[in-house]
Amino acid sequence: MRTNMFLVVMAAAPVLIAAAPAWERQALASAAPFIDRSNEEWAQAIVGGDAGAMAAPYDEHGIFIGPDGVEVRGRDAVRAMYAKRRADVKVLNARIKSEGRTAADPDDVYEWGSATMTVQSRGKTREASGRYLTVWHRAGQRWVITHNIAF
Repeated sequence: MRTNMFLVVMAAAPVLIAAAPAWERQALASAAPFIDRSNEEWAQAIVGGDAGAMAAPYDEHGIFIGPDGVEVRGRDAVRAMYAKRRADVKVLNARIKSEGRTAADPDDVYEWGSATMTVQSRGKTREASGRYLTVWHRAGQRWVITHNIAF
């Protein structure tokens, strides 16, 4: 009997997964262009040293938490953080790989993935990488970052 119940549950699993609520599919579809564009622009901006472009997707009160646990609050503070970093390190190339997204509700999408960069500091070139988790929130007709955690 257990084997039969297991088979029934396993056979139904793809149907349950595929039947995401309409609001979830709509939220993900609505957020996707903003997330994709922001990720592409971030990679270009970090190479070019454009702190304003890196901070642009953040909500006015958005929060960035770095791998060291330091919290930066507000778009202006995020811009200043990126501007300061840029003075210490030259980024030769960068790439973001969005590895997954899920909708928490119709107005909030969680995105996670990894970023890799080739950086030059004090004449030495090295590869740097890290993982991230970003909370995107619908703000009128656009989506903004309310929380970004870099690991």
